[in-house]
Amino acid sequence: MQICHLLYADDTIIFCEAKAEQVAYIRMTLVVFKAVSGLSVNWRKNSIFPIKEVPQLQSLARILGCKVEHLPTTYLGMPLGHNHKELEIWDGIIEKTEKKLANWKAQYISLGGRVTLINSVLDSLPTYVMSLFPMPAKVEERLDKLRRDFLWKGNKEGKGLHLVKWQTAQLHKQSGGLGIRNLGLQNRCLLSKWLWRFNTEEEALWREVIVNKYGLNGNWVSNSVNSTYGVSAWRTIRNLWPDLSRNIVYKVGNGTKILFWKENWNGNEALMGLFPDLFSLCTNPEETVAEVWSIHGWNIVFRRHLNDWEIGRVAELLHVLNDFNGLSAEKDSIIWKHSRDGSLSVNKLYIKEVNEYPGGKPGPWKQIWRNKVPTKGNIDAKECYVLPTWLFYAKEGYMLPTELCDAKESYVQSTEL
Repeated sequence: MQICHLLYADDTIIFCEAKAEQVAYIRMTLVVFKAVSGLSVNWRKNSIFPIKEVPQLQSLARILGCKVEHLPTTYLGMPLGHNHKELEIWDGIIEKTEKKLANWKAQYISLGGRVTLINSVLDSLPTYVMSLFPMPAKVEERLDKLRRDFLWKGNKEGKGLHLVKWQTAQLHKQSGGLGIRNLGLQNRCLLSKWLWRFNTEEEALWREVIVNKYGLNGNWVSNSVNSTYGVSAWRTIRNLWPDLSRNIVYKVGNGTKILFWKENWNGNEALMGLFPDLFSLCTNPEETVAEVWSIHGWNIVFRRHLNDWEIGRVAELLHVLNDFNGLSAEKDSIIWKHSRDGSLSVNKLYIKEVNEYPGGKPGPWKQIWRNKVPTKGNIDAKECYVLPTWLFYAKEGYMLPTELCDAKESYVQSTEL
């Protein structure tokens, strides 16, 4: 597969060999473009980037009249040529987050306002980079610390009073949390969306590049990435497929892509899981639905003659397949099990995953958040259920009045109201 150029809006990347003839042809093409369209090319804004060692690089740049730059760089706001594990990729995001979370701002914002700011502004800052690169643990810890300090500490000295654990604050509102985004989980959801797009954007150039580089494993995902060089971020994305595929149902169209035995297309589990004994006897474990189905019905072939009890199992299998209506002219597709329309969005995936996190506590959370009152009022109502106790104050080192200390000795107080 060869790619000679990439276009995005008014930005263009042209690939060529490091030869004077090819660079001259590019120059001539752009000159003709100017003559035809009347649009002039600003050569000073152009750059030439060498890949590995390029002899006579300066002479090639003089032909184009442009400057020489080197990878890594930034293109359209994304790091280009970096190792995706480098922390430097995230320096700009950390810096922007620090500016948004300046301590002096907190003195003018209530706790409810801080939650709103964190959810609406701060979590959108790293989304662009998080949609392509896995976030290192150190970066996630740094961003979480900035968000925690802004939420609880504000402009106060010290570490501030944390009313709930950070893990609890990241729970869904109806589970007793504040709905603050879990950056690590959000990162995985954004990366998982590429696997969904891999199956819904079959004509996309990026998908063609992935298929040509790694090949297909079945019909729905690329082969696993096992090499240690040049794999960029796709290794991390590909490793998310097992978790994503468990929440996918395959919709049969023409039946040419869906595996009859191995993929979940007729219920809540693949047939190989429901009938492992029959699967071990099939002649072709990789056969598709189209290969097993005919106008006369199912044509399931086994390696040997079946025993009497195995014939009963085949009858059970045919009963499970009884509702199948046959093939159609449409292409096979995938359906997300946890949405009404079968489509997958990052938000749907995030809500599904965060609802499975442990740590939710009983309480009137639905009534609190459904009230048509400002967020500040909802937060104040929630605070009534997480007020700090005497024991908490003593543990944190706060000085308590003597009469309260005396009362505390004869009164056992729970950690929550």
